[in-house]
Amino acid sequence: MSITSVKRKRKRKNKLVGQPSSNVPAIKHKRSDELPSFPKGDKLNPEDYIRLKQYLKEKKNLLKTFPRILLNARGQLSQVNDCGYSENPLSPSDLNELILYSIYGPGKYIPRWSSLEMQCNLNQTCVLIIDGCAVKTVDDFLNFKSSLPMFSKYKFLPPIEIELPPSWCADYDEPTIADSKTSNADKLFSGSTFNQNGNVDVKEVCSRTRLLLSLHQMMIHCYPLPTNKRQSKMDYNSFRFTKNHYLPVTDKSPMFAVDCEMCYTSIGRNELTRVSIINEQLNVVYESFVKPSNKIINYLTQYSGITALKLKDITTTLEDVQEDIIKILPPDAILVGQSLNCDLDALKLFHPYVIDTSIIFNLNGNKGSKSKLKLLAKAFLDMNIQCGNLGHDSVEDSRATMLLVQLKLCKSLTYGDAYLVGQQRLAQFVNSKTKINVKHIETFKKFLALLKSVSESSAKSKIHLKRNLVAAYENLWSTAKLEVEEHTTNKAVLEAVCKSMEDTTNRFCMAHMQLKNKNNLGLVNRWCEKYWAAMSSFALCAVLFTGCGVEGKNSVCLLNVKQPPLNHLQDCKEHGDC
Repeated sequence: MSITSVKRKRKRKNKLVGQPSSNVPAIKHKRSDELPSFPKGDKLNPEDYIRLKQYLKEKKNLLKTFPRILLNARGQLSQVNDCGYSENPLSPSDLNELILYSIYGPGKYIPRWSSLEMQCNLNQTCVLIIDGCAVKTVDDFLNFKSSLPMFSKYKFLPPIEIELPPSWCADYDEPTIADSKTSNADKLFSGSTFNQNGNVDVKEVCSRTRLLLSLHQMMIHCYPLPTNKRQSKMDYNSFRFTKNHYLPVTDKSPMFAVDCEMCYTSIGRNELTRVSIINEQLNVVYESFVKPSNKIINYLTQYSGITALKLKDITTTLEDVQEDIIKILPPDAILVGQSLNCDLDALKLFHPYVIDTSIIFNLNGNKGSKSKLKLLAKAFLDMNIQCGNLGHDSVEDSRATMLLVQLKLCKSLTYGDAYLVGQQRLAQFVNSKTKINVKHIETFKKFLALLKSVSESSAKSKIHLKRNLVAAYENLWSTAKLEVEEHTTNKAVLEAVCKSMEDTTNRFCMAHMQLKNKNNLGLVNRWCEKYWAAMSSFALCAVLFTGCGVEGKNSVCLLNVKQPPLNHLQDCKEHGDC
């Protein structure tokens, strides 16, 4: 830059502040939290100019810490044009990436079509889905935009199109018998509590006899059975029955949780080295270390927790343990455990009445798939077990299995069983003669992958659904971190989700509602206004309207991050929150 241009620029600046062309002296000024007051007129003196410059600089730096969302070139291609559709709609996976990025932060999930700046300062992520808008024509879209002024009022991003169809169950508006039972079970479970000792005061809804494995299931899952001798690799000649005579099992029959630890011996398989039995009050009724009859080659300490020192003075044999268990168990006892067939093999015992937590809980919907006890305990009980490298604790594992069974008893037969839930809901729709769009089912499941990922995070989450939409959320149920609630009306859904958003410990909040009259968009605008007002500052808001786009087969999504009012700037600086 030439000297002449520099002088010309300085001359214009000095003219603004009312000074001759001499240099303006630097004046130090303390940081101000409020907009400074200036004398009326067109010109500022040097001190006022520097004060204003300092204030604007601080405000600019403060605003940089506010989270905001921007669309890149890919995202702009998905913006809805005046005809009501976009050049290149986003997929449900694209939307999932943004929402999961807002929860998890940088790492596994990175949105490729948008930029979420200052994600670390987000307080919440809130999603609202409204089914049934039926925006199919240009006139429908123009009416849609004009009927929802709140989005322009609060400066939402332009609407973007997403390949998310209306819920495939949206036309099914009658609560089923199973839904009613589940709702009643949830109400009853609200009265069941965990007392200070960790015991469960259970109000059972599901019969414990319904959780028992059938003979067919016991054969499939390789349980020791006297009728299975030829098919099994085990030598069942040395096995014993837990009783000489059994009584019929009832809902009053006592349950005992069993867990064993094993070590690898010279005969080429695992043998019993520890056994624990817990009653329904979570008290230990039997606990013993066991000396195997064969030489231990590998203690498997990282799994069993057994060491040579623990077995040094042990003289108890497997036969002693068998005798003790036979004396302890009543003739109608129900044994509870995780993959209990392995424990009965180690104990060399036959028992007819068993409940297996690896079978009655199914997390992925695949028949025969089993989840680890550690995962089940964390997901449903919020318990951390099998931590560290010191091996498993058979007492701890037994208590976890007993608590899981007691939880299912006071919920329902389908609780925690994704396969059974899927089969039940499919049967309900077949019987109701509802037309099911298979493409809609598969596409909506891609969106549900979001909720599966949310449930795996440590974030506390709440989901509120209108009851007739619940069937679309196959394989989704409440866990320790993710709570799913059903409601009979849209009003109840909206009130419940607004209450959930007021609690900022709920990191993720979602509501799914249904509009029955597409012309009643004024009501929708009031819903969205109330939803937006209940959100906390620095919350990401995503509102999806299904039934939009080309021929009404997709969804329109509006995004924004709620910013605090301008008077919040001073509070932020004083408390150091921003």
